[in-house]
Amino acid sequence: MKKLIFLGIIAVMFSNGLIGQKTSGTIEYERTQDWVKIMSHMPFMSQEEKDRQRLTWGKRSSWGQPYILYFNEDESLYTYKEEISEYGYSWKKDDFVLIRDYEDQTMYDKVDFLGRTYIMKQDAPRIKWKILNEIKEVAGYLCMKAETIDTVKDIKIHAWFTSDIPVYGGPEGFYGLPGMILGLDYNDGDVVVEAKKIEFSEERVELPIPKRMKGRKLTVAEKNERAKEYIAESIEGRKNPYWQMRY
Repeated sequence: MKKLIFLGIIAVMFSNGLIGQKTSGTIEYERTQDWVKIMSHMPFMSQEEKDRQRLTWGKRSSWGQPYILYFNEDESLYTYKEEISEYGYSWKKDDFVLIRDYEDQTMYDKVDFLGRTYIMKQDAPRIKWKILNEIKEVAGYLCMKAETIDTVKDIKIHAWFTSDIPVYGGPEGFYGLPGMILGLDYNDGDVVVEAKKIEFSEERVELPIPKRMKGRKLTVAEKNERAKEYIAESIEGRKNPYWQMRY
């Protein structure tokens, strides 16, 4: 009976996604990172050290940053959302622009990686998803749960996607599910990315691609190999690699 109810919910979700196609607009996300949880997974940390970290950091262990996704039916751009301080100025962030072309299945990224700026322009790597038997609401939309494995960091990543927004995109460069990804959960709460505000446009949204997309060339395979080496070296030296590398 539960299986039949779940299949019925899926059918409703996908039929709703075909009504009033919402294929162009912006989505604002908040990315929250919990340093205590990340440190607690370091293999060199003793229980005493983990407890000390919790006491030291307290409620200050997690902090969030706003991001924005510009999307249309074929492509998307994900980057930091500009923040203006109460004094009227903004501050420089690391280079971080992720562009995905869903029709051609290509990527065009500008990222800061271990202190240098790189351009990654190639076919987008295929993400292996497993859709799970769970649903929840995110930003007012009924979402289904899916799972993939990050083989570089050796962690599970869960995504929450909705077919009510029939675009195969999402934040953090993730894509390939039958609907927009509105939530991500890295390793049971180490990092959580969640949609906070969604706005649709009747006209096709054009991506605000920066005029200067310059940096050293790097492939996904090269980046993954360097990341694995850096993680291994850091852990061997009893250091948290994610102080210097994006989790």
